[in-house]
Amino acid sequence: MDSTQVQDLEERIEAAIAELFRGKRTSAALPMRPSGHILEMMAKAATAVYEAAVEASKKPHN
Repeated sequence: MDSTQVQDLEERIEAAIAELFRGKRTSAALPMRPSGHILEMMAKAATAVYEAAVEASKKPHN
């Protein structure tokens, strides 16, 4: 994945996670709402996992 794709994916995932935590049911069920910094870290982690899956899919399977 190129850097533009990665950045776009991170931004979209961060927005989706933030929206999830804005929901009344979710926020009531969890002990805290994550800060902006934590949301960013969560998005970066999810993107890294996805990037690893993309790379793994390019390798021939034994």
